[in-house]
Amino acid sequence: MGTKAKYSVQKKDTFEALMSERNIGPFLLDAATPKRLKDTYMDTVDMVIMSNGYYLRRRQKEKGIVYTIRSLGGIRKNGVRHSEEMECLLEQDIPFEKWNDPDMKELLTGIVGKSELVPLFNVSCTRNVRKVVDKESYVAELSLDDVLITVWEKKLEYLEIEVEILSDGNNKDLEKLTSALTKECDLLPDPSSKFERALQLMEEAEEGPIPEEDMDFYPKPLSVQTLLETHHVERAHARKVTENALRLFDELKEIHGLGEEYRRVIWIAALVHDVGVYTDMADHHKAGRDILMRSPPRELPHRFWPVAVWTTFLHKKKMNREKLEKLQLKPFGKMSAQMQEDTLKLAALIRIADGLDYSRMDSRLNGVIIEEKKTLITVHGPGSYTNAARADEKSDLWRILYDHEITFRAAEQNP
Repeated sequence: MGTKAKYSVQKKDTFEALMSERNIGPFLLDAATPKRLKDTYMDTVDMVIMSNGYYLRRRQKEKGIVYTIRSLGGIRKNGVRHSEEMECLLEQDIPFEKWNDPDMKELLTGIVGKSELVPLFNVSCTRNVRKVVDKESYVAELSLDDVLITVWEKKLEYLEIEVEILSDGNNKDLEKLTSALTKECDLLPDPSSKFERALQLMEEAEEGPIPEEDMDFYPKPLSVQTLLETHHVERAHARKVTENALRLFDELKEIHGLGEEYRRVIWIAALVHDVGVYTDMADHHKAGRDILMRSPPRELPHRFWPVAVWTTFLHKKKMNREKLEKLQLKPFGKMSAQMQEDTLKLAALIRIADGLDYSRMDSRLNGVIIEEKKTLITVHGPGSYTNAARADEKSDLWRILYDHEITFRAAEQNP
């Protein structure tokens, strides 16, 4: 259990003064020790760790890598937060199933299962640590943080101060410190963690008016997590399809030619591709289209809302050139020619990714071999024959778009 207090610092002068002050309240302050922190927050593509009330942080240190899992809840009062946390120090990165901390490994395995962990966002921080001294004992640490959060192309910079009680300190020391910070330094309590700030940045809707070409939308944007929960989306399937889609996007980049900004788009679009199933199983592609027109994913910029709508609509039925021509009679035809082309490319990848999890038996996209005019994708594990056959069927849109054959090979057992 960790006891910390956090304060946002609005004025640079206040921050710099605390870097040099010798005292705070009744305590002495040691000289500042600078550190440079580089953190990556990890989760599954659908953020199942967060959904279970935790976050997982990877921090690179001189002597190895520290993974920390910390609870998101806890008691909050006057900037003070009590949370549970566990840490695991590794000499090098290895899968969490092989970590040497049995408690942390058991907790993560229970939450994540066999799903992949992916980086969500990065946080870099210039931290100056000052030990708080009372009667020759170190009772607390004062961390002055200059923080930069990077989520996709979004960035957030801010200053904060964190107080953490050490083993020789107690709650009375914390009360005295927090009182001094609020009264002497005019600081405001802010218990939000860096993870929570990054999550807020990720879900922050784009400002400004909706572009004219998107006026078919009368939207109330919702976060992906809200869409998944409200519409009872089968999370395991959404997660697997998204993992497959991202792998295909990365491996086949030389063929589809889409820019890196579209990696974010396919991530979000794949997660919500089945958002209409609970509403109308038989026509869930249409129901999903209508849901996303009303409530597009908050994490996407306005210009990509139609992409999520139409990749959802296009993921289900068989595709042929006649159906593509008929799309021009729908609102799809109002998009620019380039956006239509990019949407079809993403839809082709999501269709294949969906087929690769048709059996729901957790087979794995094992290898992608690209040659001049053809690509071979191998699938391993239970259900691989079913999934390979279904992926082949759902490659129809790919074959319309590209003069590049794609085939699938299955094996029931992992190599």
